[in-house]
Amino acid sequence: MILYMKKFTVEDLKTRLDKYLAAKLPEFSRGKIQKDIEAGHVKVNGEVITSPHFAVRKDNEISYSPTEVVDDSLEPKNIPLKTLYNNHGLLIIDKPAGLVVHPGAGFKGDSLAQALLFHFKDIRLVGEEGRSGIVHRLDKDTSGVMMVALTPEIYEHLKDAFAERKVKKEYIALVCGKIPQSHGFFDQPLGKSKKDFRKYTTKESQMVTSKPSLTEYRVLEYLSSPPLEEGAGGGDGVDPVKQSAEGGFNRVDFYTLVVVKLHTGRTHQIRVHFSSQGFPLVGDELYGGKPAMKLNLNRQFLHAKKIEVQLPDESWIEAVSELPKELKELLKRLNSQKANLL
Repeated sequence: MILYMKKFTVEDLKTRLDKYLAAKLPEFSRGKIQKDIEAGHVKVNGEVITSPHFAVRKDNEISYSPTEVVDDSLEPKNIPLKTLYNNHGLLIIDKPAGLVVHPGAGFKGDSLAQALLFHFKDIRLVGEEGRSGIVHRLDKDTSGVMMVALTPEIYEHLKDAFAERKVKKEYIALVCGKIPQSHGFFDQPLGKSKKDFRKYTTKESQMVTSKPSLTEYRVLEYLSSPPLEEGAGGGDGVDPVKQSAEGGFNRVDFYTLVVVKLHTGRTHQIRVHFSSQGFPLVGDELYGGKPAMKLNLNRQFLHAKKIEVQLPDESWIEAVSELPKELKELLKRLNSQKANLL
């Protein structure tokens, strides 16, 4: 998660990039800065630099977008948690949209990490410093199932399970447009965009580094927008959209409801893969184009429906989250036959 951008003009004649930023930003460790540089979060004179040893010179312009900072001094906060499973040191919760997992530098809102610290007093000691048992995350505006380790043993087990791809995740998404194939895969590497630190891309010429990424989808239902009332500018927000020549969206005639399985777990993977094929998620302004697509939804239509993981005793646990009310209501407005089944 990218939080903000810092800009500097180098005054020294010559110094290493990581040393310069560490001196300018004492609130960040040099190790964190080095990782951010290697991940492509720093530009010098507009060019992405991925070597911490890069020599910056006087009058160089540096822009740095720090990733979120894990704060081990977080104060607990009484934020309600909806628990789906709590046993064997494993907690599975139903995260609402609008709640960030970890607050970053400068973030003032509520976070899941603060809620966990309030409800589970010893969780601060689980996992790497500041992780509070969190082994994976959902975007702020994605809802649904999320696992948290309550013991160090389960934390290490879950880390290994994710690394070995022994965690099964299933999402529900509503995308703009009519996907022609009822079942398919997006097998496209993802990488951080050189142009916009907030975004990821499938275009290799525009990415810093790439990682293999595989998304599987199956169509649940095709939906069409209700006709606009005469003289209305979209009625109650359902505004049929067509793709513009610039690649954005002005009006949409059809939507596709899909169930999605992740075979890899990259940041923004579902959002980028569908958008890259011309089917951005409803409500996803970062990857989807114009606000007309939002259908009066104050979030993206992406819900983590189900998660399955193998426990240390080799048994499997499954947790399922019901589609949130606001997503069901939107589907009903589009005359979905699946709204009450998800």
